[in-house]
Amino acid sequence: MKQGELTACRALIWDMDGTLLNTLDDIIGACYDTLDAYGLPRPDRAAMIQLIGYGARHLCHGASGLDGVMLDRFMKDYRARAMHRDDPKTQIYPGISETLQWARAKGLCLGIYTNKPQAWCEKLTEKFFGSGVFDKIIGTTAEGLLKPDPEGIWRMCRAWGIAPHEAVMIGDSPVDHETAVRAGCQHVCVTWGFRSRQVLEDAGAQILVDDHAALWALLGVR
Repeated sequence: MKQGELTACRALIWDMDGTLLNTLDDIIGACYDTLDAYGLPRPDRAAMIQLIGYGARHLCHGASGLDGVMLDRFMKDYRARAMHRDDPKTQIYPGISETLQWARAKGLCLGIYTNKPQAWCEKLTEKFFGSGVFDKIIGTTAEGLLKPDPEGIWRMCRAWGIAPHEAVMIGDSPVDHETAVRAGCQHVCVTWGFRSRQVLEDAGAQILVDDHAALWALLGVR
């Protein structure tokens, strides 16, 4: 498919980090603070970015080199620091609030499927979007559901009574693209997040947008 070839959709399923919200400074800052507390060296920012998107365990292991019980302890400390930043930097990306308002007015179902912990995702959603905007939020829990497992998309579609191909997943990473492919739903990659256009194209993404205006044109936002 080329840009503009989305078929009619009944639902938008969003990634969170790098798609709805720019959380990069808070994620990296919390990880750096935890590394400092453990007396471990800080990987550079570029290396940290490559670790993001696959869940907290992947990030913490890659950044710290720890395993087992020590990794569990490190990850718990990292999550506490990430959820309770003294000076949070997270912001909504331009045009997102307006896109969500349009989607609600059109009667589209709205969901979030993220590898961010469920409680953390719900906290950020409430802070930045309020309650009732998203119909479904699926983050990581003790169950261990992580993208690219397509089950999160399938659960939403079953709850909404729609087929996967009637949904569009919007994300900023190769793992979002793979999740959508495995789920059998449509997918849009945004280049304003944590991965470059080249990385997304190399992963096989075919529909890419560089800003909210391009996303609006693709979705038919008026």
